[in-house]
Amino acid sequence: MTIKTVIYAALLAAVTAVLAQIAIPLPGGVPFTLQVFAVFLGIFLLGKKSFWGMLTYLLLGAIGLPVFAQARGGIGVILGPTGGYLLGFALSGLIGGFIVERSNFNIGGKILAVLVSLILIYSLGTIQLAYILKLPLSKAIAVGVKPFVPWDIIKGVMAILLATHLQKALTNAGVKLNG
Repeated sequence: MTIKTVIYAALLAAVTAVLAQIAIPLPGGVPFTLQVFAVFLGIFLLGKKSFWGMLTYLLLGAIGLPVFAQARGGIGVILGPTGGYLLGFALSGLIGGFIVERSNFNIGGKILAVLVSLILIYSLGTIQLAYILKLPLSKAIAVGVKPFVPWDIIKGVMAILLATHLQKALTNAGVKLNG
């Protein structure tokens, strides 16, 4: 791992921590946040290196820093009802980032990465939510997936647009993120 990757991972973890604080509590215990937007942005700008940013984010939260939604931190959050979604962020960084890299960061790869990432995040999150709260899978999907699908797709589109503009601005400034 290069110093550049460490710096980008730290920046992505910081952006994710800030966006996690924009949280709206919803019935069922899973808040609406902008963490998924940060995951997408990392994937689109850094490719699979975004995994390191998401892992850094998880480790900062695990040691107790209040980086998760609603200023929570600690290993208990990761092991709690919504922890599967958090674990899905790191897996999405790796797999979604791989998809984007394989597509040479083109729009088709980014769209596929959004879809695959959402499936990963929702799957891990729903399984852990159902297990911890002893919910039937259908109830876990109702509270942990259905309310978020349209918003998360919008976040994906917005992240694609923002990443495109950021990439151009950074390239013009002589900064190369994914090389």
